[in-house]
Amino acid sequence: MAAKRRIAFDLNEFKKKYCLLQNIPNVFAYNLNVSESKYLPGTCKFYAELNPERTQLRRHPQTISSLRPKFDENMFNFKKINPNEQLMQITYNDIKVDMIINRSPLTPFHTLIIPDLNGEHAQHITIVSLNFSIRLLLDLQETTFRIGYNSPGALASVNHLHLHLINLDKVLYIDIAELELISEDYIYRLHPHMPTEAICFVVDKSDSEILLDVKIKQIYDFVMWLCENNFPHNIFMTKCINSINKLKIFIYYRQEFCVIKDLSYYNIAFCELSGYVPVGDKSLFDKLTEKDVIERIQNESGKISKNIYDYFNKKM
Repeated sequence: MAAKRRIAFDLNEFKKKYCLLQNIPNVFAYNLNVSESKYLPGTCKFYAELNPERTQLRRHPQTISSLRPKFDENMFNFKKINPNEQLMQITYNDIKVDMIINRSPLTPFHTLIIPDLNGEHAQHITIVSLNFSIRLLLDLQETTFRIGYNSPGALASVNHLHLHLINLDKVLYIDIAELELISEDYIYRLHPHMPTEAICFVVDKSDSEILLDVKIKQIYDFVMWLCENNFPHNIFMTKCINSINKLKIFIYYRQEFCVIKDLSYYNIAFCELSGYVPVGDKSLFDKLTEKDVIERIQNESGKISKNIYDYFNKKM
């Protein structure tokens, strides 16, 4: 049976509750205050923001050393949050999806999507979480909301399944990056002359239930293949800038397994790979260049072998 397309999510109610929580002491680690921002000079449109509080006040990230980690009740997990951090709970295909604030926000309305919170799922993507996230963004009329996911080894901070809903009203590198068709009529890669590598699936609100389910299953199967072959990965979902009804799902893959975040610098996760670079240090922000970011991305990601693209020649 095809999954339900509509999700009972009231964006106005969500925003109202989020704003109310900002007035309650000790819910957020800080009040978001991006003191400076800029596009880095160059051709890629990398956008940087200075947000020192996140560097100073966020929870220390966990070390997750496996792409298929086990849930550890003794470590911090989202069952241990302050109840005031919960915004709402949505029933989706018999699963309860919790929307909780990110208490150390990057953007306005930065929220964590926690599918089946009490199911104690480790930070390993599920087809339910992909279905929910993709359908949620397809239904939203605002183009500024994006969803991201970091796998273990690709800067995941908490070993409890979660995705990030962020709100960023900026054109990013990934919004305008050139694509090259590799399979079907909706599976692309970033063009070889682009400075980063990723696979991109395009889904459309006009897709039939059957086709949408097929696309999501293809995304899930590819991510599972990455796990089986020890490729850490990041996911970024964003509306197409020329069509509010189309959604691009980028899957970045990495050769190198990174388990520790350097909180004194900036890290390469789904935000940075997509062209959004939050920085916590003023001196670093002032001297940051597009070349610096690209070199750091390429050094952390490593050169991807051809078998990534062979996957689609064999499977699709």
